[in-house]
Amino acid sequence: MYPPCRDSGDKLQAMHPFNTPAILRQPIDTLGMSREFTVTMEILGFVTLGDLASRRSRDLLALPGFTRELLYEYVDFMEVNGMGKLIDP
Repeated sequence: MYPPCRDSGDKLQAMHPFNTPAILRQPIDTLGMSREFTVTMEILGFVTLGDLASRRSRDLLALPGFTRELLYEYVDFMEVNGMGKLIDP
């Protein structure tokens, strides 16, 4: 059994690999996000949406080049794909 989740990072770690939505394991550059988003995530070292979902919004905004517009794009994508609950639960 997996331990209870306390924050988004714990939530992702507690998910069994077979229960984790496949889209969280896909490379960001295959998801159809904007070029600015894709390039910025590559520069910052984020490879998958799961990498992003393990960080809080305020922490992402503190990263160099991670703008509010990129945060909005990320949040919108997650909500449209039914994963909004993984953002700052």
